Amino acid sequence: MTTLTRAHSLEPASIEEAQLLARAAVASRLYAVSSPEAALMILLTGKDLGLTASQSLRAIHVISGKPVVAADALVAAVRRSGLCASWRVVESTPTSATIETKRVGEEHAESETFTWADAERAGLTRGDNYRKWPREMLRHRCAAALARRVYPDAVLGCYDPGELPEEPQRAAVEVTRLTAEQIVADYDEEVAGGADPDLAFERAKSRGRENRVATKVQSILTERERAAAAAKRAQLEAASGVATVAPVDPYDRLVDELSQIDSPQGVVAVWQENKGAIKDLPAETRARAWSEVQAAWSAYGGVDGVNGLTKAILKVQPAEG
Repeated sequence: MTTLTRAHSLEPASIEEAQLLARAAVASRLYAVSSPEAALMILLTGKDLGLTASQSLRAIHVISGKPVVAADALVAAVRRSGLCASWRVVESTPTSATIETKRVGEEHAESETFTWADAERAGLTRGDNYRKWPREMLRHRCAAALARRVYPDAVLGCYDPGELPEEPQRAAVEVTRLTAEQIVADYDEEVAGGADPDLAFERAKSRGRENRVATKVQSILTERERAAAAAKRAQLEAASGVATVAPVDPYDRLVDELSQIDSPQGVVAVWQENKGAIKDLPAETRARAWSEVQAAWSAYGGVDGVNGLTKAILKVQPAEG
């Protein structure tokens, strides 16, 4: 019976496992990968190069439809390929880099040199990296060029970032983002279709953060609630002929009181004082109020997140009434 090592057991063994890992990589937001499909292609490219899944996700990116591999990863792929008898850095200075390698079965070694003048001709020295770390950048470009020239069978189709002159044009790849109005419209459609308002509101907040319009989403929903309350007061005034005094909004009062305290115990006290009024608000406002309390709890030193907050509230619950 074959026993897998712990390291091997963490590597995807099928396309289904690779797809699952790709989705997890995107969801984690720890890697610069735009979609599960791109992450899957990166994992497959890394497998061809002999890299582990996590190494692949760290070292490989897709730019202009081509796999772009960090120079260190190209060298690692060459060394692991079984084709490399030796790899030696002959010179590495801020003005020049020379590397020598010898393939298995070849009589003579081959070398590559890349200089600051070469980088200038390629238009690379205008970037910050070449100004800050010239020695490392020249060595990386030299290593990538040597790997591609001597070991094309090991790194076929893979490019180092410096070998793609179109890389600075990455702005041409447009990212379509939802507007706050679209997110609110989807929220309304969910609630109208019978979805739980609290869950729908949380989804709207999450989508707002993903599309960088979270503040506007919350502002739209808050202003809409206030407008609805004002319209209702106007109806009452018209029916009774007596002007009504607008009550203090419970949500606004909660936020105001939270801004005036400076301890986790204060957060619990403010919630205890205001939760009766908060519970009568619309579901989305209740959810926002609870989010404000959670944020204040963490900001003022409360531990264990929402679990710690809930325990602290329950601990003082018997003191009520």
